[in-house]
Amino acid sequence: MRFALDTSLLVAFFLEDDKLHAKAVDFVGRIFRQEIDYACVSAINIAEMGYVVERATEDEDYSYNCMFAIYNEMPLDVIPVTWDFITALAHLKAVNAISFCDNATIAAAKLTKSKALFTREKEIVSKANITGAEIVFLEEFRK
Repeated sequence: MRFALDTSLLVAFFLEDDKLHAKAVDFVGRIFRQEIDYACVSAINIAEMGYVVERATEDEDYSYNCMFAIYNEMPLDVIPVTWDFITALAHLKAVNAISFCDNATIAAAKLTKSKALFTREKEIVSKANITGAEIVFLEEFRK
């Protein structure tokens, strides 16, 4: 399977006190073990994860190290802010009543023919008419 990772999964991975930390660690482990065919994250979502982690930990260095790890050390494709990404994101934000960064996840999924992997955040679960890519939830994966 192919997945575009949302910020929520990345935050859960790096914050040990997150209720989905163990599930996120398990999922990322599957990526490292090549049990997942393909995984990517948009550059926009890396930036969002950075500020969320810094606010939660009040530790700029930790946040920087987390962003560095995603960008340089994890076996993830980083989807850059290209013209195709910009136009896909703009269109998706126009038609999907969800956050800009959640639409960035969907744009990355659409461009890479992947599923958009979120945690069951209220904004995504409550919106039935989200278009652009198939949405799946971390909570659905078993160890």
